[in-house]
Amino acid sequence: MACATLTFGPSSSTFSRGTQRRTIRHVSESNDEDEYRNLAVNRLRPSELHWALNHDAVHGIGYAFRNPVAVADSIEDPQDDRKTYLVRVRRDDLAQALTNINDWIVKNPGPAGMHAYGFVRALSREGLSERPSGDEERR
Repeated sequence: MACATLTFGPSSSTFSRGTQRRTIRHVSESNDEDEYRNLAVNRLRPSELHWALNHDAVHGIGYAFRNPVAVADSIEDPQDDRKTYLVRVRRDDLAQALTNINDWIVKNPGPAGMHAYGFVRALSREGLSERPSGDEERR
């Protein structure tokens, strides 16, 4: 199911006989769907998210976590500070990020390496598998 957004800028509005028309543009085109992936990154700790946001130069997918599609608290334990992030990330960026983070962990043992490991572990739970969704199941 494609998402849509209303665009109110002058380039998308037309005035005709006192009526304003607004166009609805799709956020993603069919070729766009092939380039991006929606990931549910489960049980991400605040320290792991903090590492990810501060080390965007290492992995290059900070954009997905700065602007997540959705964030959910743990439903199992109210004391659990881990959250699930639904993010949209470019497929090529994700593949490169997993490689780059693993290389960084080898070169940076210690607490920062542990936060990076937690981040890549959470990302890998869903990032390594390609599950069909929506139209892909019917093909």
